[in-house]
Amino acid sequence: MIRIRLLAPVALLGAILALAGCANIPTGGGVSKLTIDSTRRDAAVLTLPDEPVKGASQDEILAGFIRAGRSSAANYQVARDFLTDDFRAKWNPNAGALISSSSIDSVVVAPDVLQIAVTVSATVDADAHYSIADVSRTQPLQFHFAKDSKGQWRISSAPDGTILTPNRFATVFQSYDVYFFDPSFQYLVPDRRWFANSSQVATRIVRALLDGPPDWLKGAVATAFPNGTELTGVPLIEQGRATVDLTSQVSSESAAGKRRMTQQLTQSLSTLGSPAVSITVGGFPVTVTDGPDPDHLETVLSDPVGFERGVFGTLVNGTVRPLPGIGTAIDKLGPTGAAVGRNGDQAAVLSAAGVSVVRGTAAAVLLDARPGLAVPSLDPEGFVWSVPSNKPGAIIAYDGANKPHDVAFSLDGQVSSMSLSRDGTRMLMAVQTSSGPKLLLAGVIRNRDLVPTSLGPPIFLPIGGASLVSASWVSSSTVVALTQDGGTAVATTYDLGGLRKSLGSIQGGAAVVGGNSSEGIRVLDSSGSVFEPSGSFGWQDTGLNASFLASQQ
Repeated sequence: MIRIRLLAPVALLGAILALAGCANIPTGGGVSKLTIDSTRRDAAVLTLPDEPVKGASQDEILAGFIRAGRSSAANYQVARDFLTDDFRAKWNPNAGALISSSSIDSVVVAPDVLQIAVTVSATVDADAHYSIADVSRTQPLQFHFAKDSKGQWRISSAPDGTILTPNRFATVFQSYDVYFFDPSFQYLVPDRRWFANSSQVATRIVRALLDGPPDWLKGAVATAFPNGTELTGVPLIEQGRATVDLTSQVSSESAAGKRRMTQQLTQSLSTLGSPAVSITVGGFPVTVTDGPDPDHLETVLSDPVGFERGVFGTLVNGTVRPLPGIGTAIDKLGPTGAAVGRNGDQAAVLSAAGVSVVRGTAAAVLLDARPGLAVPSLDPEGFVWSVPSNKPGAIIAYDGANKPHDVAFSLDGQVSSMSLSRDGTRMLMAVQTSSGPKLLLAGVIRNRDLVPTSLGPPIFLPIGGASLVSASWVSSSTVVALTQDGGTAVATTYDLGGLRKSLGSIQGGAAVVGGNSSEGIRVLDSSGSVFEPSGSFGWQDTGLNASFLASQQ
């Protein structure tokens, strides 16, 4: 089984559902239309699907089986009733999901074999990662039939997984964040998964955590669980506490390791109503000592930060208030862009001279004088990241002693923006390439001293064909991108590993920065006016003005 990475293109979709040998949709045979969601009722109303009826044809059995995928009750028992006795236990509905809102054609391709063509808008893969298709694609799937002992048609072979409309998917599936650590163990980093509603959700969350991070985050995040750790039994959640029984490897871990395992489990299971977690081995409790709690919220200043009328600082009530931790050192540089540390006591600044750093109230230090630099970024370890706009693979990270470190990365194009996640584990880049605009994420690989050495293989968020202006982090699990078509810009948020949402258009939108939530997003237009989201009314002018807005990291 081939598995695609988080947010990868949908071209490999058939592999997700383990279908081999289907390359084209045949033109021969009779064609039937199947409806996978005939009710069109409110998605919040979830009725049990119908069971097979006596004398049903192959087309009717197939349509009924697909519709039955809308109910995960009793491990998809109704859907399994459409399968032969031999195949019933082999079929794995949790191997993935195809999300499609189109009608489905079925074609007879051989005796007792039907093939359908599904136009896919999104997928959930075998690791429970959700992917949006940048362009919908048609995917062929084959189903084999045999008669049971009573002479009734049943499905004897089918791809694993289910097929759902967007409304049904929103009802059947729910997102859950599985948490890993950054390499310094100061931050918890979310990795979003999607599981069908069932009594098995806690088990699937714990197993996903023990299986480790997705490929694109390997080397960028860490886990406290030793290799080979397995779940025994099922997690028991009672009176706000989850008890998770694990294999004996965890018993030999250090006090810090046991505490960190508990912290990963606690945060990962928190949405199930279990604010506390106990780890047991063979039913015996594992002693966990108190220690520092990792940060998973990663909040920044509530007011936007920018440059206006020769002063750099927070923009409040039509004025600019210098940041107390930095003072006025930035003002003297003639800045054209900047990134500010979360504590407001350091900033990476772009000016005509290049990229400089201001730490505390000390004088600015010029770090990078290469021509054509993009606005720099900062990470929580104090590194200043700098790259020429026309050479996205020429990244240099400068440490606290202003020493340069090359960061290996292979990519061609023109950088519109570059921004490190607030936990320092992921790079967000908006790049114009020869094949069009790309909004990419890549894991940050560091050595044992937490010095960044490379970026991992990138994954891409679906943005369509509009020009990509800039992108920014909203939280540890959400980013915002500003695209432009003509003179109209559109801001879109992306829950990483989840859904996207348009925040509406802004005439002349020129840059976007994130805040502490979607409400904290700010867009700067070409005239220097700052806009904020206004619920269902789109965007409203804040009354603030700026030459540029700084990202907060």
